[in-house]
Amino acid sequence: MAVVHDSQALVLRRVELGEADLIVTLFTLTLGRVSVLARGARRSKKRFAGALEPFFTLQARFEERTRSELFVLIDADVTRPRLGLLSELSRLEVAGRALGWVRKTAPPRTPEPEAFQLMERLLDRLSNGDATLSPERELSEIGLALLASFGWGVDLEHCVRCGKACPETSIGMGDPMSGGLVCRSCGSGRMRIPAARRLRLVRAAQGEQNALLAEDANTALELVERVFAAHAGVE
Repeated sequence: MAVVHDSQALVLRRVELGEADLIVTLFTLTLGRVSVLARGARRSKKRFAGALEPFFTLQARFEERTRSELFVLIDADVTRPRLGLLSELSRLEVAGRALGWVRKTAPPRTPEPEAFQLMERLLDRLSNGDATLSPERELSEIGLALLASFGWGVDLEHCVRCGKACPETSIGMGDPMSGGLVCRSCGSGRMRIPAARRLRLVRAAQGEQNALLAEDANTALELVERVFAAHAGVE
């Protein structure tokens, strides 16, 4: 017997199938990452009314059938179009990078409501028209919080090998492959993180908005991407 699901969703990827169909990877609030078959989506402009685009939040209904890995998309409506995000290439690139992280790391059919809310927050901020906003800083903050939400949080307050606390005023030596700091006694990490920056990274990883400065972005993104690579093979 088929089961119909109704959920908020973000489009992670679209793949053409045949002459008219699409296979769409969705990140849904209630089921996590799922793949759906959108029949006739490329042939009919009315079928899904342009809803299957990245960066928009959708309200999607899809049918789960026995003996099939694919859900079948019944309908989808845009609830948050975020058209402001489409006007600047750097914001589009940042949004696409974040969606790529989720596509490659979110487990299938596993609800990740915190990660979904973080993605919504990032996309909303990128589309709000604030000319002073730093897309890279926004991405780095969300990246740190996403790691924590997926259970891969980086410990920047203690040595991950011996558990020794790193004093707030001390430089931290990070080892992303190990999941955080490694003190000198345990061999030391190779990623040097100044004390004040390290504390800002800790706050961002805990979900605090505007915790980072623009100059923190490169360090944060290097850390995030190396941890994603270590755990999920994201490059």
